[in-house]
Amino acid sequence: MPRRPAAILALLAVGLLAGCILPGRKAMQPGLPNPALQPTVEREFRAAWIATVANINWPSKPGLSTQQQQQEAIALLDLLAARNFNAAVFQVRPQCDALYASPLEPWSYFLTGTQGQAPEPYYDPLQFWVEQAHQRGIELHVWINPYRAHHIRGGEITPSSIVSTRPELVVALESGYYWMDPALQGTQDHSLAVVLDIVQRYDIDGVHFDDYFYPYPSYHNGKDFPDDKSWAAYRQDGGKLARDDWRRAAVDRFIKRLYKAIKNAKPQVKFGLSPFGIWRPHNPASIRGLDQYHVLYADARRWFNEGWIDYWSPQLYWPTNQIPQSFPVLLGWWAGENKKNRHFWPGISIGRGGRNELGIDEVLNQIMITRGMLPQSPGVIHWNIGTLQNEELATAILAGPYKKPALVPPSPWLDDKAPQAPRVFTQMAGDQLEIRWWHEQMPDVFRWVVYYQRDGIWDYTLVNRQYRSLSLPLFTVNMKKLEAAGGPEQSAAIKRALRPLTAVAVSAVDRLGNESRIETKTLAQTPHEAGPTQAQIKAQFAAWKSPRPVRRGARIKLGLEVLLEDHLDLIAGKRVGLVTNPAAVDANLRSTIDILAQTEGVDLVALLGAENGVRGTAPDPSAGDGAVDPQTGIPVYSLAGTINALRQEWLKGLDALLFDIQGVGSAWHNSHYSLSFALEACARAGIPLIVLDRPNPLGGRVVEGPLLDLGGSFPHPLPLRHGMTYGELAAMRNQTQGYGAALTVIPMQGWRRSMLWDDTDLLWVMPAPEIGTFATAVVHPGQSLFEWTNISAGHGTTKPFLMVGAPWIDCQQAAADLNDRGLAGALFRPARFTPQQPAGTTAGAGKPWNQPCCGIEIMLTDPTTYRSVEAALHIIDALRQSSPDALVWNLPERLQYLDDPNSDIATIVEQAQEQVAGFIEQRGEFLLYR
Repeated sequence: MPRRPAAILALLAVGLLAGCILPGRKAMQPGLPNPALQPTVEREFRAAWIATVANINWPSKPGLSTQQQQQEAIALLDLLAARNFNAAVFQVRPQCDALYASPLEPWSYFLTGTQGQAPEPYYDPLQFWVEQAHQRGIELHVWINPYRAHHIRGGEITPSSIVSTRPELVVALESGYYWMDPALQGTQDHSLAVVLDIVQRYDIDGVHFDDYFYPYPSYHNGKDFPDDKSWAAYRQDGGKLARDDWRRAAVDRFIKRLYKAIKNAKPQVKFGLSPFGIWRPHNPASIRGLDQYHVLYADARRWFNEGWIDYWSPQLYWPTNQIPQSFPVLLGWWAGENKKNRHFWPGISIGRGGRNELGIDEVLNQIMITRGMLPQSPGVIHWNIGTLQNEELATAILAGPYKKPALVPPSPWLDDKAPQAPRVFTQMAGDQLEIRWWHEQMPDVFRWVVYYQRDGIWDYTLVNRQYRSLSLPLFTVNMKKLEAAGGPEQSAAIKRALRPLTAVAVSAVDRLGNESRIETKTLAQTPHEAGPTQAQIKAQFAAWKSPRPVRRGARIKLGLEVLLEDHLDLIAGKRVGLVTNPAAVDANLRSTIDILAQTEGVDLVALLGAENGVRGTAPDPSAGDGAVDPQTGIPVYSLAGTINALRQEWLKGLDALLFDIQGVGSAWHNSHYSLSFALEACARAGIPLIVLDRPNPLGGRVVEGPLLDLGGSFPHPLPLRHGMTYGELAAMRNQTQGYGAALTVIPMQGWRRSMLWDDTDLLWVMPAPEIGTFATAVVHPGQSLFEWTNISAGHGTTKPFLMVGAPWIDCQQAAADLNDRGLAGALFRPARFTPQQPAGTTAGAGKPWNQPCCGIEIMLTDPTTYRSVEAALHIIDALRQSSPDALVWNLPERLQYLDDPNSDIATIVEQAQEQVAGFIEQRGEFLLYR
């Protein structure tokens, strides 16, 4: 096929320009090692602009709730992470306002819909963006417009607007914009104060300015900028410069002053600038276009020549073959102006050329041209993140130039000191090699590089800073070689296609991209028997032949992992007990028991089975003494047989007690009280309690009443849906109940309060027998309302049915009624099932037990909007309406208002929420996660 013109020009540009713009670059000498045989990592700046002005990218519109804003932010950052980007340029000051908690300027209209109004519920968006970006290994650069005072789409001018508070600094433009006068000292002082406030208070990686200095002429209907007052004052004070030079000098002075101020405040924070892509027409000779030097009063070339920036990103938004503004021609000219050898990462517009094949080809060409012409520090910034949501374009980028992750190139003029190398440990675990590492100066590390060698060739993966372990398969299969050799049916073909892991290495990378010495571990030869079985290879081969998209979820690091990697000293060399349940496992289905029992230096001596016990629990829970775990031989004691309490004699020989239970939020009714009893027992015994935190399957944002005071062995009232993790509950109970236990909570890394279980990318494991799926776990709290009534099978079944003494309900009519009510997040249908014989009853006592009957099944359609209490009340009401003779009421006190003829469900839900208002306020003091 003939090459497209864009592709031809791309190749020509690389060939003609690469040598002349990079003096001093050394060619590879004969005899040097093959780079593929050495541990190396790709370096490239891969960023996207995220515009907030006019709600271009985020948030999608003003006035979204905090949860909606955060969900949109997470989606954008996940988009970048999934496509191997490593930086985001996030606009935080679109019109002298703030998308963060600023003491100097009002909250942005584009955030809340009212300038000066904070988000509700309150949070700091910039803090949130920084934390979430860094969790994904993404640098966060704040994008600031230095002079725009009010945008035409920025809502009304409020009393908090700088137009109102500092009118002496602002001029009105005929198009409706307001602009700060760049020549005024007050303008420069204020904008500098804004930048330094952000630099000093937020853990950002860079500050970024765009091309808006003096405004484009169209903003004032082609007329000259209205600065007569400041110009007259300058002349009156004896100023000698011409008016154009005076304007340029003012901007020059501000850029130079700003760069020095940022370095004085935080030297590691980079300053980047993306001016209009043409400095002046005829530079170089073939170029035509707007003269920013003359029109915008921006002497951008000087700023680049002088090195008043750390990275340079002119907006080269033109196609390769558009001769008057050709991308490679302008790229080569700007590269020649890089007198201080700063980073040169051009801005490209991924929307130019359309979204068709030609447009996608242009994007790929420009990335590759940049790599060819700027090989020492390649990179681009994409305008803007919105067009990355075009799946065809995003797929092409990921499958092509961004196929492998890359580190941001280092900035040696800021800091060239590499961090210390990590200490690396390896351990075989089945068919995997577990790699763990430790670093003495964790705050110095931003990312880790894990290298691995197969067939003599090194490859790598990047690991974000919050993690310090990785598992790699001891063998992988070269599918192409396997296919060529006859497929997985041939044993000889499998042996030839297996690729053993022969070496691994880990390095630490700091915030400025400096990489430590690489710590390498060479592996002994591993027998083929440790590799995948023939059946596994057949399955892998079939999947390779028919590839499916891989779900990219969030990587959650459980408290157990954090304990072993960061806080092993808490239990090393000590006699440790463990309160756990069968569900406390990691994603590889290894139980907490096995992990701790196999960890060197940990002496696990007692297991206490909460909820439904653990392996080895005696058939009679009350006879738990003397039972042992069949796999480890560790003694097992059942908390169920002692009503969730811990006997003091069990704790006498312990130095510490660990608590690791899954299911809070879906199975809290027993395990939460096991936690309370553990706090009390550890306080009395004088030993520390260490709670290893795990996700709340239902997320952490929703709190639903009523407040359930179950009495008896359950002493602490708790809302039906509380939205807390065990670690948070432990801290709250320890303080509010006055236990005074020596409590340590090991929090998770990466979990967010908005996460439901399916967002965590963890394998679902039943916390209790009746909670077989995440959907039933979400339903479960609402079904707890049925307990102690006569329509529940017990602990939260999704198919409630009647007890002895009444006819079956008309589930067909009840389900239709419920669907007509339009309840959020669920649909309802009749469900056939066979009820169990109730304890203490005789067969045939008024019902055909153990025969098919009918109930209501709840099908979740949107767990985020499903409300357990409202749904449960509607179910009860629908059953009463459809089958008035089928229900025999024996309501607990908390539900008696259901019989009040003057009450409706909305009122009851409101009353239930009023009951938990105090709890909601109290819990805010103990929340560990955003």
